[in-house]
Amino acid sequence: MDENQVQKFVTSWRDTPRRKNACGGTVRPHHQREASFVEASIRQGCPSGHTRKSVKNSQRRDKVMTNKSPNVSTLGAVNKDDSPDVIGIGTCTADMLFVVPQPPAYGRSWRASQYLRQAGGPVSTALVTLARLGVSTRYVGRAGDDPEGVFIRNEFQKEGVDVSRFMLEPNVFSRAVLVLVDQETGERCFTSRRETNTPLAISDLDRQEIESAKVLHLDDADEPSVQAAKWAKAAGVTVVLDGTWHSEELVEKLLPLVDIPIVSEVFAQGWMPDAPPEAIVEGLYDFGARIAAVTLGEKGCVAKWEGGLLTFPAFPVDVVDTTGAGDAFHGGFIYGILQDWSAPEIVRFASAVASINCRQLGGRTGLPTVEEVHQFLEDFPATDSQ
Repeated sequence: MDENQVQKFVTSWRDTPRRKNACGGTVRPHHQREASFVEASIRQGCPSGHTRKSVKNSQRRDKVMTNKSPNVSTLGAVNKDDSPDVIGIGTCTADMLFVVPQPPAYGRSWRASQYLRQAGGPVSTALVTLARLGVSTRYVGRAGDDPEGVFIRNEFQKEGVDVSRFMLEPNVFSRAVLVLVDQETGERCFTSRRETNTPLAISDLDRQEIESAKVLHLDDADEPSVQAAKWAKAAGVTVVLDGTWHSEELVEKLLPLVDIPIVSEVFAQGWMPDAPPEAIVEGLYDFGARIAAVTLGEKGCVAKWEGGLLTFPAFPVDVVDTTGAGDAFHGGFIYGILQDWSAPEIVRFASAVASINCRQLGGRTGLPTVEEVHQFLEDFPATDSQ
């Protein structure tokens, strides 16, 4: 698609009347936005001169405490003076992954070459990614006190993610997901059992805790997420969105509150059908974003910020499984934000994290450390297109 066609989509989007946003106002045009926090100049790659700082992982808590509700338990009392850098509110799942030669058809059976049980979820896996990178994180959510819920909690604890706000409810089911991975391409399909636990409520949130964080990461536009985003926005906390699936509620209620919207190709197609990625990021940026990005799988990603627009190709790696690639990208992106890197540096680092993770089965198995990411990037010097 040529530049004139892209501009046609962008102009059409900008000429569309805006609805009132979640704050009671309309979306701000470009000239009224605050200055971006990223540098306007483009510095390519992640220079070796960067200090590879890391924040100590949050300590694992073993003390059991009781929530206000007698039917819900959570691990570890919250220390107000020990706020994590990143708080995540979103989906958590227990995944069962099978590597198969092809998706099974009715009446047929295929033998899996590999099997793995692992926890998942967009925000959840992004938090684990950050924990591997040395960032302190806390998950806020609910699940059942069933084998799946306990497994999810244990996986968080094993990775050093704070679970003091993760509530397990007895006699209900947690979300369980069956993932079929194509052994040739690494692409996958899903089916799931929905959770039956009580949804997270605004009363489950701690405003002071959210306002004390550096980043709030979300993957849905439910009431608690929207309220948390309002608190974070008012306190100057950076709000990051993993836009996996498109919904009008997410666009109207949450996007105006988000500083860094990063959406999938599926979201993009549902929101602006037939629009090129460049038009998608322009549309996201028009909501007042600091950086906007759309991930395109093996085609890489496109990002827009005050300093320009960047198309970043995917790294050439041997893909085993693409499960969790987008979640890992979000984790790497947030890490770059915390380091105060420029937008091109952030995108390059996040793309490396996602690519490294795709080389092993499971959404979390291959998540790298900071040192592993920098070593990977040394093997792929930055080019003019990166």
